[in-house]
Formats: sequence, C-alpha cells, structure tokens
Amino acid sequence: MLSIRLLVFGLLSLLLWAAGPAAPAPAITERNLQPQFDQYNVQGSFLLCEEPAGRYVAYRLKRCRQRFLPASTFKIPNTLIGLQTDALSDTAEICRWDGVKRSFPQWNEDMTYARALRVSCVPCYRQLARRVGVARYQQWLQKLRYPGMVVTPATLDTFWLGGKSRISQFEQVDFLRRLQAETLPIEKRHQRAVKQLLILRKTPAYTLYGKTGWRFRSARNPDNGWLVGWLERADGRRAFFALNVEPRPGPVNDDQFIASRRAVTEAVLRELGWL
Repeated sequence: MLSIRLLVFGLLSLLLWAAGPAAPAPAITERNLQPQFDQYNVQGSFLLCEEPAGRYVAYRLKRCRQRFLPASTFKIPNTLIGLQTDALSDTAEICRWDGVKRSFPQWNEDMTYARALRVSCVPCYRQLARRVGVARYQQWLQKLRYPGMVVTPATLDTFWLGGKSRISQFEQVDFLRRLQAETLPIEKRHQRAVKQLLILRKTPAYTLYGKTGWRFRSARNPDNGWLVGWLERADGRRAFFALNVEPRPGPVNDDQFIASRRAVTEAVLRELGWL
C-alpha cells in the first residue's frame, strides 16, 4: 500500500513539475463604490485593471465574475470578425437602411459601419451577422478567446442580445487588454481601426476609450447596461474597466438609465484617481 502511495505521489509531482509553476493569482482590492452608483439610482458592479502591474480594483467582486449578455459591447469583436473575414470591407462601408422605422431615430438612415458602432445600430450589425455566418463566428470567437457566446442558425443575428450567450466583467477586461496591445489574432490594421472608433474623449491629459451595451428589459429580466473600455493617461498609466448596471427597483426612466452607464463610470474613475 505504501509503495502505491509513493508511486501516485511521484506521478503527481512529475505532472506538476512538467506543467511548470502556476501563474500567480492577480492582486484584487475591493472598494466600496456604492455612493457612485446611488447617485444615479442604479445598482451593479465595477472592475478596473491597472497596467502594467495587472492589479485589479473591484466593487462587488462576486458579481464581477457573474456573466451577462454582452449586448452592444459585442460590436467590438463583431466588427473585428467582420473585417478579418471580409464580411465587412472596411468601417467606411455603408449599411443601407431597410426602411423600417425604429424607436431610435439615429438608426433610421443609411450609415457607415463606423457610425453604426458608435450609435449601436442593431439592424446594421444583424445584417453583418448574417454575412459572417455561424461557422465563422464559432471559429473566430474561439481564436479570439471571447468566451460564453452561443451561436446557432436560429440565433445568428441576435445571439449577443438574447438567448444563452454570457460574458463576465473579468472576461471583458481580458479581451480589451489584448485588443489595446494589438495581440489578437486579427490584422493589426483592423485592430487599430476599431480602437479609433472606441475613443469617447481625448484631452491633453488622457484618452478615454469605451463601448456601451444595453439589454432591454423583458418580462423575466430587468434592463442591464454595460460600459467597457480603457483609459490612457499622458503620464503613461493605463487602466481597463468594465461596468455593469441595472436599475434599482421601481419605475425606470430610460434616458436616465442610458446616461447612467457613462456617468457612473466617470464618477468611479474620478474616485479612484484616474480622472
């Protein structure tokens, strides 16, 4: 019996040695940022990663690991995949309006895909999805290590808005870090083109990049909002972030909820000393 135990121990030791040292767990500091959320009548979680140290700051850490539908934050990988597969010639390509009037007036017109990303034009990206197709999404989502997406023929042009697709704030940040560093398996010219479209504000002190997302409420689920991106300071510091919010119980003012995503993000970045 002893010899069997020694043999098992030896095999386990050999496997651990062959695997090499385990990657150190990232340093995570938890902060109470509830006042910044309360100010805009929302609840949720916030994750920030400082580079180059790789330190994280989290508000409601457990929720930061929870997965939600990506909604229009998926327009970032969607545009990259479209460009890489030639389903999209470039971001200046025109998406033709289908003539259906929708509740967002800015969608009811022809527009470039550059504008479609900025105004989160769902109909344009549904058109693009049908060009990309299920097989290429499955191939490229795996290559990009963009997890949690469930793409089927039935959900091809809606899988980021409904169904089983889910992504966490940690996973969003990981993806953005690789995009910013231009280490995704996508041509660098495409990565640079998409990064330019994500600029929300540019000042002498910093550049703020980001993309919003909004899963509309349904009978089963409340509204859910995202703002993911990063901030580059002139002094060389850089921080990546992912905000996820939901309205507090009670009547929801859509305009206030839409505005809360950026307002809360900037309030948190000020609190943490980044703005």
